[in-house]
Amino acid sequence: MASDPLFGWDLTFKTVERDIKRKSDILIAFIHWNLTKRGFRNVGIGDERTLSGNEEKSELLPANWNDKETYMLRYLFDNKLYILHGLITDGNLIVNLMRTEDLAVSNIAFKVDVSVKETNGGIDKIMPDHKNIMFNIKRDLIEFITERATSSAETQTSTNNTNTRRPSDDPLRIPPRPLPSVRPDSQDLWNLPPGRVPNIGRSDLDPFAPGGGGMLFQPFNPRGNPENPGLGIPGGLPRGAVPPGARFDPFGPPVGPMPGRRQPPPDADHLPPPGLNDHMFM
Repeated sequence: MASDPLFGWDLTFKTVERDIKRKSDILIAFIHWNLTKRGFRNVGIGDERTLSGNEEKSELLPANWNDKETYMLRYLFDNKLYILHGLITDGNLIVNLMRTEDLAVSNIAFKVDVSVKETNGGIDKIMPDHKNIMFNIKRDLIEFITERATSSAETQTSTNNTNTRRPSDDPLRIPPRPLPSVRPDSQDLWNLPPGRVPNIGRSDLDPFAPGGGGMLFQPFNPRGNPENPGLGIPGGLPRGAVPPGARFDPFGPPVGPMPGRRQPPPDADHLPPPGLNDHMFM
């Protein structure tokens, strides 16, 4: 014959029946009974998070457990201290169960008037939906926190797993960055730029680097545009440096005629105003 899941509730209720003042007291007493069924023992009221070692464990609710607007009960389970805190707000009872060792918390909420219909009588009369209430207390309030390892146990387990796992087994491990001389077959974001890209900035960092390659643009660099070197500048200016038709004073000796153009006469004015080409001295 299967055991009665409500075994012990009638006895628990009889011990607190005279203390009941409001419907929320019924819910707290019902939660207390579910806790004691699973090995919790009450060690008084309050929210003190330390143990003196002289606490008396009991299956009964302590004196004055419902004298205040909020509920604060202390329990021992598996040599760990738990604090049950209940708060009534807007017709709801919000209950938290905290493990003081690592401050892990579980919680559950009830609509008081919906959950508790009467304050006396049998369980079916007091809480018609007691089966669902008991299931939710077990799942969301008790097992959620008792079956959850403490932070110290999680840390130890994580450390052991880290020590036994080979680095190559970690799917989230970032692959090592290849050395500059290494060129892997597959495309890698860590690869150096292709060789055709100028080594910009090297001479600014390396005092022994050959000339050129700094962060400042060098207009006399032989890599200038060979098709339009410009006038008066060895190596030329980049294309578009001088707008068409703008007057430009050269700051170096002419480098010769531009490719594809006729040699000007000896007395020609090399910088006439726009649209003027009468070879007169300006």
